Amino acid sequence: MGLERAVVVGPGEGHRVGNVEFLARTRDTPRFNLAIITIQPQREGPEMHAHSAEDDAFYMLDGELVFVVDGEEVVAGPGTFVLVPPGVQHTFFNRGDDPARFVNVHAPAGFDLRIEPD
Repeated sequence: MGLERAVVVGPGEGHRVGNVEFLARTRDTPRFNLAIITIQPQREGPEMHAHSAEDDAFYMLDGELVFVVDGEEVVAGPGTFVLVPPGVQHTFFNRGDDPARFVNVHAPAGFDLRIEPD
C-alpha cells in the first residue's frame, strides 16, 4: 500500500472533507494521516471519544482550543502540542472569537477513511 514517489501538496491543494484539509491520506501511506483542521469561533469539536489503536496528535497554529483530556480542560494556543494516546477519552472546542487552526496527525492512517462521505 502507498505510493512509490513523493507526495507534494501545494498550499490549499489538500483533499478537503468539510473543515479538514488532508495533506497525507491513507492512500499515500498506511503509517499516518496529516491534516490541517479549522474550527470556527464558538464551535464544538467532536463528542468525547477515544481511538482504540491510534495516536491523535494536535499542534496549534492559530487561535485557541480547549481540549478535554484525562478529565481536565487544557487551553491550547499557538505553539501548543497535545498528544492523545490510544484509549484516552478526549474532545476539543473553540470558545474564542477567532478561528482555531491546527495540524492533526493520526497514526496509523485510517482517519480520512472514517470521515470521508459516501
